[in-house]
Amino acid sequence: MKKNSRIRFNPVTKEIEVEGSELFVKTYFNKLQAMISGPSQKTVTIKKEPRAVKPTIAKKVKKTRKKAPAEKKVTHIDAVVSLIQGAPEGISTAELKTKTGLNERQIWSIINRASKQGMIQKIKRGIYSGVVAVEASEEPKVE
Repeated sequence: MKKNSRIRFNPVTKEIEVEGSELFVKTYFNKLQAMISGPSQKTVTIKKEPRAVKPTIAKKVKKTRKKAPAEKKVTHIDAVVSLIQGAPEGISTAELKTKTGLNERQIWSIINRASKQGMIQKIKRGIYSGVVAVEASEEPKVE
């Protein structure tokens, strides 16, 4: 691999820096010193060994696009609760089973969770309906 050589000259401070092989430094240093000779020359730096050059590896940069906002997925819980809340007279677990395609254990688990969260209420055994919000005007007055 070809060794890199270079010459640096700072005109303000009159410094000369020569890097490269020994032959390069000897040849050009004397020529440069003769060209810039004068009483104002301050410092001369000689470097015989060139700096080690790291090989660069080109990396491929993958451009990412902004993704469109994902649609909200309808979960089994959402489906069962919406069916229950959509039936004002109530709905049985057997009807839920046929409409959703879930097994009884899944439906019972969802009903149990939703009733604990106050989303649905039990009308009677096996029949469930949505929770009716009670307004402040419907509360009995205490005198």
